[in-house]
Amino acid sequence: MTLVDWIALILLWGAAISRIRPAVTSYSQRMLWAAFTGLALSRVFTAAPIVAWLDATTGMEVATLARHITGLASATCLLAYVEVITRRDLPSRARWIWPTALIVISVLTTMFILRGGRIYWVDGAHAPAGGTSTAGRAYLAVFDGWLIICLAAAGVMFARFLRVAPPLLRVGLALSTMGMAAGVINRGQVMVVNVAHLINSDTTWGEWSVLGRTSFLLCIVGITAGTSIPAYRALKARMRLARDLSELRPLWQALVDQYPGISLGMKGTLGARRVRRVLEIRDGMLSLTSVEEPPATEEPREVAAWVAEALAVARAGRAPGVPSGKIPGPDFAGDVEMETVWLRAVAAQFKLERAAQRVR
Repeated sequence: MTLVDWIALILLWGAAISRIRPAVTSYSQRMLWAAFTGLALSRVFTAAPIVAWLDATTGMEVATLARHITGLASATCLLAYVEVITRRDLPSRARWIWPTALIVISVLTTMFILRGGRIYWVDGAHAPAGGTSTAGRAYLAVFDGWLIICLAAAGVMFARFLRVAPPLLRVGLALSTMGMAAGVINRGQVMVVNVAHLINSDTTWGEWSVLGRTSFLLCIVGITAGTSIPAYRALKARMRLARDLSELRPLWQALVDQYPGISLGMKGTLGARRVRRVLEIRDGMLSLTSVEEPPATEEPREVAAWVAEALAVARAGRAPGVPSGKIPGPDFAGDVEMETVWLRAVAAQFKLERAAQRVR
């Protein structure tokens, strides 16, 4: 394996492993994970020791067939992923993807079996002597044709989505599109050579190895980097939600300890948990208005001081009255983001207030 192969292998396995968790709950992420895993496996089957062992064990070019099938599956999953994220709520246009992929794989496998387990793939160390046969070139033309269709279709879908995508996502789409274009060039030059030999067996056309290695690496880097940007955005959003939950926790815990009934006790995503925590805090504040009149101000420091004082009164055993019905704070008109920001400020002041009470 060359340096380019090792770089590609590291990038692909890294991308595949990093997407295992989101793949559990998301179809689109499952398709992306399968695309990277399939391509990583296809590169494994290029390693000379694995190729030599498989071919010697089976007496056939099984490693080459495995490399091709995993590569085709990878390209198909990539196209399915792009179709899903660009179509969104619109009807799918990709019903043809999987049946066509199965037909292509079936045709290649049949050609492989009819040739007695030989593909006649010229790759140096383990190719049969005498070059690639006509049947082998036809096989490779079918293989490259489906790869080019998948990469070109995915690239066109991404390019069309560029106009409406947010700025950071637009960068990712552009990188992915350029990666897919490089993949089309990589397989296109191979297909042109094979078709030229099928038309005229005496042609001297051959593959340009520098173009092949460079376009392959650009394809892997472009697609990996481009599809990682949405994952980066999702990770940032998860980290922000986790930070909100962590910063709200002291205030929320103090209120739940005093009023256990406000806890909704539901599981869910980080976003759902944040909404629930905001509601529970506001419900706890409403309960506190039955023992202490809420402040007229919306200033977080004053509200935090009121919460601390009202909790102390409630713990002291004062009989609750009727809640005032007015919860301290601005009217956020259902804007959970703004309400969370304000409650985080209250929670921060509440921590300071509680620390000051301990000192006293």
